Amino acid sequence: MEKVRIVEVAPRDGLQSIPLNIPTKRKVELINRLSSTGLQEIEVTSFVSPKWVPQLSDAPEVSRLIKKNPLVRYTALVPNKVGLNKAIESGYKSVAFITTCSETFSQKNTNCTISESLETIASLRSLWSQHNMHVRVYISTVWYCPFEGKMNPDPLMNVVQKLIDLNIDEISLADTIGKAKKGDVEETLEIILKYWDPSKFALHFHDTYKNAKQNIISGINLGFRNFDSSVGGIGGCPYAPGSSGNVATESVLEICENNGFDTGINKQSLSDAGKYISDILHKGEKTNG
Repeated sequence: MEKVRIVEVAPRDGLQSIPLNIPTKRKVELINRLSSTGLQEIEVTSFVSPKWVPQLSDAPEVSRLIKKNPLVRYTALVPNKVGLNKAIESGYKSVAFITTCSETFSQKNTNCTISESLETIASLRSLWSQHNMHVRVYISTVWYCPFEGKMNPDPLMNVVQKLIDLNIDEISLADTIGKAKKGDVEETLEIILKYWDPSKFALHFHDTYKNAKQNIISGINLGFRNFDSSVGGIGGCPYAPGSSGNVATESVLEICENNGFDTGINKQSLSDAGKYISDILHKGEKTNG
């Protein structure tokens, strides 16, 4: 049976924009539960300034307290050299960066140009290489931008080529505000496939407008086998208006099973982890002890 790999992003991308303060021990328990589901990769946290993402200010503590499963890759999002060094200090062998193909989004999100964003990533290559790290890069606003609207594929291709030149291990193409439809997705992915192998990419869909499932099927049909998702469908980008709703890992698992693909994930364990975090978010302070 052909395999599909799911990257679980709930602990970072899912929780980052949740206004309720989630206690460190709850995050650790969520990650430990996810570690026992059969997932191959979990994005644990982000070493960003607590001023920008207060929910993840406990990144060092969470990283120290989780029980690491040797079969799981644990990834931390890092914005710059300070973040990368903190991830290294916390024992990470896998990190993720974010860039975009929208100049307006880049300025509003990180106060820099796309070129400057890519230069920051490039400047850290020797550091991550020295530590034999696995590196993935998210490209935001691949199909639609909250400020520029529908995106032309040309800037995307330029960004992808620069990341390929840096020997980035995996590039995650993100539908940041969830507006991409089947035709949009197929058009862009078909251009990607003219130049690069689909194994180099992951697809990161949001279900804001209920397009994610069809978009994942389109990706699978075109040969893409890596998908990002969030257990319980929690979260979205705090800097993108209307971005709420990562596609639920449970939905991706169902799509894969219905189409004859193996994810290696235990459905019941995943469901239990989703219920655990959903209960915490719904009960709020009652579960905050």
